[in-house]
Amino acid sequence: MLTGKGMTEINKTIISGGVIITLLIIVAIIAPLISPSEPLAQNLSASLSSPGGSAFFGTDSLGRDIFSRVVYGSRISLTVGITVLTLTLFLGTFLGMLAGYFGGVLDSVLMRVSDVFMSFPPLVLAMIVMAFIGPGIANLVGVLVIIRWPQFARLVRGQVISVKGMAYVDAARIAGTHPLKIVLKHILPNCFAPVITYGTMSLGAIIIDETALSFLGLGIQPPAPSWGVMLADAKNYIAAAPWLVIFPGLAMIVTVLGFNLLGDGLGYLLNPKQRERIEVTHGNIKG
Repeated sequence: MLTGKGMTEINKTIISGGVIITLLIIVAIIAPLISPSEPLAQNLSASLSSPGGSAFFGTDSLGRDIFSRVVYGSRISLTVGITVLTLTLFLGTFLGMLAGYFGGVLDSVLMRVSDVFMSFPPLVLAMIVMAFIGPGIANLVGVLVIIRWPQFARLVRGQVISVKGMAYVDAARIAGTHPLKIVLKHILPNCFAPVITYGTMSLGAIIIDETALSFLGLGIQPPAPSWGVMLADAKNYIAAAPWLVIFPGLAMIVTVLGFNLLGDGLGYLLNPKQRERIEVTHGNIKG
């Protein structure tokens, strides 16, 4: 069991990530209460105002308040991220369970299909598909689910294969237990730890994908206050108004950092091998 300094570091990582994500969620929920103006409200007389006064993040080329747009942008990023992750978890877990438990032709077909998807860099594949089907939040969510499910399916498949040969699973099978009950009662619980860890860290990657596609004009469309849209709008004003890039960029970086810290901490906490590695490392340092 991991104790002492190793456990303290894990707790710090989880707490740090948890605090960041909790604050982000709170900000997204109370966005109307803390925003000084509507994210789409224009004031051309105050365009490109530097940070300070009532617009403490400054304004963009149309006089829109950057702070308001960053805050409302967190809603878009979290909504897209959580929606994509939820759909991906269900699809990837279901297909991974089928492939791992039943094997045979079904396993071969599903894994070859996943190989095709994983042979492309995820963002490149998303760009290609979005270029064909067109932008929009529904298309964006669908494409991000398509490019992310193979990783979850393979992860779950590996866990199922490692568990289904266990004695207690064989005993349940010999006793005539229905395969669905075996999967739900004996196999699925063993997939929770790696799936939760990978899912938490994947949220950061999903948000990056959404931001990148929106920046390229293939995702969320203007004038919506997406961080990617804000970065795209700012590209012609980087030298004259750097705050247009700094604040949405920082928001994305901090958000991704929060999910990565939380995922790392959960990985160490839920994975016995990683816990043992930390304990050995700290034992060597102490010795």
